[in-house]
Amino acid sequence: MLDLHRGRILREVARLGSMTAAARSLAYTQPAVSHHIARLEAEAGTPLVVRHGRGVRLTEAGRVLVEHVEDVMARTADAEERIAAIAGLRAGRVRIAVFPTAAGGLLPDALAGLRARAPGVSVTLTDAEPPEALAALRAGDTDVAVVFRYPYMPPDTDSRFREIVLREDPIRLLVPAGHPLASARRPRLGDLAGQTWASGCSRCRDHLRWACEKAGFTPDIAFATEDHVAIQRLVARGLAVTTLPEMALGLHAEPGVARPGVPEVGRRRIAAVVPAGPRPPAVAALLEELTAVAAPGPGGGDLQERAIVGA
Repeated sequence: MLDLHRGRILREVARLGSMTAAARSLAYTQPAVSHHIARLEAEAGTPLVVRHGRGVRLTEAGRVLVEHVEDVMARTADAEERIAAIAGLRAGRVRIAVFPTAAGGLLPDALAGLRARAPGVSVTLTDAEPPEALAALRAGDTDVAVVFRYPYMPPDTDSRFREIVLREDPIRLLVPAGHPLASARRPRLGDLAGQTWASGCSRCRDHLRWACEKAGFTPDIAFATEDHVAIQRLVARGLAVTTLPEMALGLHAEPGVARPGVPEVGRRRIAAVVPAGPRPPAVAALLEELTAVAAPGPGGGDLQERAIVGA
């Protein structure tokens, strides 16, 4: 059987073109390198190098052997990475900061998936709106920040972090079931000028104002609450109209509420933000579970990573 250690020495000789340079690179003596190559040739039963000028070059047999050595080294490195990942998942830790809707709409299924594949990993969750979640990430107080951003918001590129896009979350218009807009053939946001509005977090209210101003009016926001159930019940009782993300409606859908299709109210992008660079196995595993839950279907979603844009 050919000796893999000597095969690695042959690979270094081939890379550098001489026994002397290979010896220097490997911290060996030149005679020791020559000895290992001679022993490898004896094992192979054929010459592996020939003199070429002031150095050496591989024979055809030498080239074949080096190709196989590189393949074995690559496979060994891959095995080591996988084993390290398995070992890391036995006792890892992940801290995650997440905005409330995603805490209900994404996290439970993602954490259940993580528990199934890595029961030894511990997870702590902090409820935080995007600015607070990103502040915690920058301070090193969390490992993952799940945030959202509206398309009109100015980008805030930060090379220290990476953004993994989880999903696009459409914003839906909600009106009482008996409202004229509920059955309109071509409902428009501008038709709700003068109505009483309910809205959620400060970012949601800013987005509502932005959308309404584009439609030509300023909304009268009489009810401001981050409780999506309360908002829907206000609408169902005929006290207000509102907009809510589709993810929130997946958590609770109040009877007596209609959702006319009005594309003018837009969408938001949900993403996980993590520090740039190598990730602990437990963090990488949680990101995979989040992506799969956010994009359901055969095989789940693929990680789409980019320098962070948006806060």
